[in-house]
Amino acid sequence: MDSNILVKLVTTETDSKEARKSVTNFLRKGYSLYTVDIALAESLNAIWKHTKIHKDLKTEDMNSTIQDLTRIYDKVNILTTRELAEETADIALTQNITIYDSLYTAATRKLNATLYTADRKLHNASKKITVSKLLKLQ
Repeated sequence: MDSNILVKLVTTETDSKEARKSVTNFLRKGYSLYTVDIALAESLNAIWKHTKIHKDLKTEDMNSTIQDLTRIYDKVNILTTRELAEETADIALTQNITIYDSLYTAATRKLNATLYTADRKLHNASKKITVSKLLKLQ
């Protein structure tokens, strides 16, 4: 899962319900969920944006949202940037995407898994070299 999905699990963004439903179904099917270590920082930044910029999350609700996020993050398997560094750089260069996005693709390839994302650009780049599932936008 990328950070877009993690954020949707703890906020009321567009398609949050669909993300929660999909993740619940993955868990019911016995799938193991993974993300990369930077997903927490990226998700925290998105929560900050919801609070400070978009103003669709009240300041007093930010801490409970962060607590929900960290509870989920603590239960997900984490791959580190360090273990994915070389492949990440190669993917970033060949697919013309950021290092941040490339980390998710490199993790997916390492695990021989499916990337689950709400980021169309990441999905389009990743599906060229691994399996990627885009959250169906409603």
